[in-house]
Amino acid sequence: MKALIILRSLVATIVFPFTVLILGSVVIVSNLIFGNTRLDDKIVMLWAKITCFMSGVKVVVEGRENIPKQGCLFLFNHASFFDIFAMAAELDGLRFGAKAELFKIPVFGRVMRMIRTLPIARNNREEVIKIYDEAKVRFAHGEQFALSPEGGRFYNPDHLFPFKAGPFLFAMSAAVPLVPVVVNGAYEALPKGSFLFNTYNWRHTITLKILEPVQTAGYNQEQRKELQKIVYERMDKYWHERPRIAQTL
Repeated sequence: MKALIILRSLVATIVFPFTVLILGSVVIVSNLIFGNTRLDDKIVMLWAKITCFMSGVKVVVEGRENIPKQGCLFLFNHASFFDIFAMAAELDGLRFGAKAELFKIPVFGRVMRMIRTLPIARNNREEVIKIYDEAKVRFAHGEQFALSPEGGRFYNPDHLFPFKAGPFLFAMSAAVPLVPVVVNGAYEALPKGSFLFNTYNWRHTITLKILEPVQTAGYNQEQRKELQKIVYERMDKYWHERPRIAQTL
């Protein structure tokens, strides 16, 4: 059985770049012809669902009722690139943040711009302020973004890594709610340093636990750490108490 799992993982990993190339090209063409962001969203969701299906991964969402019907910022623990696939497959229209350097990659960078990915310019204060100002308009039009407050891919089975200030300042600048999402199982599907999708089990489940939103309206710069602590404690509590995944193969 383990040999079949490895074979399936190899096939999924080899096919994955072609899904990016094909569906990325479809995004470019549809964007040029129709200019319809909702169609772009559906293509991205299809790509993510295909990736999960190829990898034998099922995504379960708990707490959909906690998703606001307005612009908001999802905060998720980022242990694996499969976090992105899982969330994109189930949360329609979600815009992720990505390092500004990635936008310089030919074709890939263009696709990211077309699907309205949020560029993260960590070392350029003027650019960060500009992005924040542009995002206020997008939030007002109901767009929803997702960022990792840990600032990178980290995995500790017992506790989350400390949160960075950036995502909280971002949400506070637009006075939009923060929506904590605890992702369980993504690390097992694609650990950091691995390039094979889901060598863990033939069938694997990733759970997205969406917690109650935390309002940012009324918080000022001096209270940012207080807000940060509230969100961290809520997410870390669930992460620490979450159902642990048992390896069966």
